[in-house]
Formats: sequence, structure tokens, C-alpha cells
Amino acid sequence: MEVPARVDIAGERSARPAGLLGVREVRPVVAVAAFLVAVLIGVAIGYATADRGSGDGTTVNSSGQPAPELTPALRTAPWEGTRQPGRAHQMRVDDEPNPTALRLALSWTVAEQIRAAGNSTITAAQVTVPQGMFFGAVEGVDAAHDAYWAIGRIEVAGVASRPPDPYVWRRIGTGPWTIVRNGPNACTAIPPVLIQEWKGQPAPCAG
Repeated sequence: MEVPARVDIAGERSARPAGLLGVREVRPVVAVAAFLVAVLIGVAIGYATADRGSGDGTTVNSSGQPAPELTPALRTAPWEGTRQPGRAHQMRVDDEPNPTALRLALSWTVAEQIRAAGNSTITAAQVTVPQGMFFGAVEGVDAAHDAYWAIGRIEVAGVASRPPDPYVWRRIGTGPWTIVRNGPNACTAIPPVLIQEWKGQPAPCAG
């Protein structure tokens, strides 16, 4: 004959409050942990989507794409039908679909560079790339790899101390214009084939 197990009613009753107390103590800890996780996720998302300028003068918007001012329209490359990767070309700014937009893109990169250095009020409208700029290209294996180069000097209104000249900019395919280098040694970054095409160092490199 099976004998029912004895039940310690008093013990069972005394155990329940302890269990409930444990649950009550754990819940605040779980809530705090969940809150901290939410805060960390929010910080990570904010960092990933924040607008930030880089040292090369490229502005990235909230979608991670370059600012449209940095990617002006390009004309169809005249070498498209006879492509020879590595061949250099002297080009004219005025032959581009919008020469003003091209100069604005270069001004934009300089303004971003100055802002990154601490002058948060500078705008592209204060930066001018005067006449005398050199413009050229080196063919890539396809249009997406064509490298466009610009060499010039800058003028900045309302700034006591501006970055040193000359400036060398580059654009790969339809990507954004970026600053390759500026200052006394900037022109050493220009591809030798382009120097040959220009018959020597471009004028902005002098002085």
C-alpha cells in the first residue's frame, strides 16, 4: 500500500514568500539592465547616422552618402570609345556640364577641412578657387575607375589664417571630390603621367 508523502504545510507556506521576494528583487535588476542596453543601442545608432566631415573634405549625410555638392555632373569621357588605362588627358573646366558646380565642389571640400580644424562657421561660399586651376584625368579600366585631378590655389574670406596652398583634389569616377593633399609638397601627389601631359608642373604648384 502506497503511503502518501507527508507535506510540510508550514514549510511550504514559509517558502513561498521567499520565492516571491526573490522575484521582486530580480525585476528591478532586469529593468535597469534593459534600460542600459537601450541607451547603448541609441548611442550606437546616433553615432552611425551623425553627419561628420573628414580630413579629405568629404561630407557624409545621414544616409551615409557624400553630400551632392561634391558630385557635380560629369560629361561623357571623350576617350570612352578608345580607352587606354593609364593614359593622361589635359581637360578644360569650361567643357564640363556645370563649371560653377565643379568649382563649388572644390570649395566645399576646403570649407569642410577648415571646419574640421575648428572653425565651425566657415561655409563654401567663403572659399574661392580662382582662375588658373589645372584640370586633368587619367583613364581607368572603365568609367568607374577614371581619376579626375584638379590643382589650384584658394582664397578664403573672413579667415585670418587659411590652409596653405597649393591644393590637389581628386575624384574617382562619379564619386565625390576629395582633397588629396595641400601645402608645399602637395604637387608630389600628382601622377607623373599627368605632369608629362601638362608639360611640367602646373602653375599653381609654383611659389
